[in-house]
Amino acid sequence: MKKYLKILTSLLCAAALVIPVLAGCDRTPPPPVGGDETGEFIDYASELKLDMSSNTNKQEVTVKFFIDGDTTHFNPTANASTFVNGYIKARYLAVNTPESTGDVEKWGKSASNFTHDALDGAEKIIVESNDDHWNVDSTSERYLLWIWYIPEGEAVADENYRNLNIELLQNGYGRASKTADNRYGETALAALMQAQTFKLKIYGNEKDPNWFGGDGYAALTLKGLRFHIADYIQHLVSVSGYITARFENSVYIEEYDEETGVSYGIAVYYGYKTGAIVEILSVGNYVNVVGTVGEFNGTYQISGVSYNEARPSLVSNTKLIDEEEGKKSIPTKPFAEASIADLAVGAREVSAEFTVTDEDGEETPATLTLDYGAAIMDTSVTLTNLTIQTDGTYTTSKGESAGAMSIVVKDAAGKQITLRTIVMKKDGSDLYTLADFKNPDGSWKTIKSVKGIVDYYDGAYQLAIWSYNCFEFAD
Repeated sequence: MKKYLKILTSLLCAAALVIPVLAGCDRTPPPPVGGDETGEFIDYASELKLDMSSNTNKQEVTVKFFIDGDTTHFNPTANASTFVNGYIKARYLAVNTPESTGDVEKWGKSASNFTHDALDGAEKIIVESNDDHWNVDSTSERYLLWIWYIPEGEAVADENYRNLNIELLQNGYGRASKTADNRYGETALAALMQAQTFKLKIYGNEKDPNWFGGDGYAALTLKGLRFHIADYIQHLVSVSGYITARFENSVYIEEYDEETGVSYGIAVYYGYKTGAIVEILSVGNYVNVVGTVGEFNGTYQISGVSYNEARPSLVSNTKLIDEEEGKKSIPTKPFAEASIADLAVGAREVSAEFTVTDEDGEETPATLTLDYGAAIMDTSVTLTNLTIQTDGTYTTSKGESAGAMSIVVKDAAGKQITLRTIVMKKDGSDLYTLADFKNPDGSWKTIKSVKGIVDYYDGAYQLAIWSYNCFEFAD
């Protein structure tokens, strides 16, 4: 499969004091245990007060979308023209949380969830500059900011603001990032030292319920895998996603990304396994799988997934992710409506921000771009208002695929795409054929909508269909 991947930018030399840090999702961590670790936990995030009369720049905002634990995009409630592109890409000052957008580091998703939970229901959010300028990092697009919020349910008053940067540090969700060298450096450093003393999250041995990495394989988001997939061929990976479909001994998992507004996914081949793994890999479940990335007929898949029923706690087991166990799944938008025009090779691109670690161990932001069809490969989409074309429509007649169909359709704009079905069986032994796509007078039926999985064959994107019920015909 041809890949359209290019690095547009690789910027930002973030000088960071590398000190391991970790923390919990609740805001009242347990007391320290053992040794000389004694003392009362101090809520520095609340003790630090927002001074509305200071000479720093301040702007009330709402969340545009979440990126990870230390990066959020905000919409300003006023003065939008002040900011690049009319909104604020905020990089939190003083803290560097573990990664969760491409590679998934331990405590990365948990830190991201912590930030999401703090801001999602906030009564009010204000971003503050470190001095009297709106300072940006070396990308010239990300603003270096302090994030203040009033928790959901509390009165809107200056004394009720909490500082999220400090809160991430005191709960151990972030490593140091020029922690002492800023406006609130003394408080930030105290919060960091307290997290180390209490051995919270990054600094302790507590299990991260949102991390599925391990020795010998890389934990990734599906977006991260899709944008870097050539780097992981024949490598073991761990990914989590929502199962949208199952056919031909494979399931398809995907995860919706707020930043780009699309879902990313991959096929997971489980072969002829039976038992618990088949139940775990049921449509509608949110799962984690560990397996090897490979190419198959011009597309990619993960294979070698397993579940050891005798050792259910085995880290490489296929897992059902349950929110009751403290894990939080990413919102999904399966079968989103798509257009044939967007699925033409080279017609559209998708860009996403990632963090790249250079040879010196410094983390820099990079913007990667991928062909839209390649980005949404193996994800579920819906196409609407299609007419069937006689040209290129046929039924195969060989081997296991005997009875599968390739149906060329076009939309109102005349754009074409192929719908490739598996062998679709009726209640008895009969198969669905082209006759089932025709009206009594022999004319082709109009397809009101069809659900399928984005596939790639012979240089073009197509839609893989696994059931006649995927089609809805116009009256």
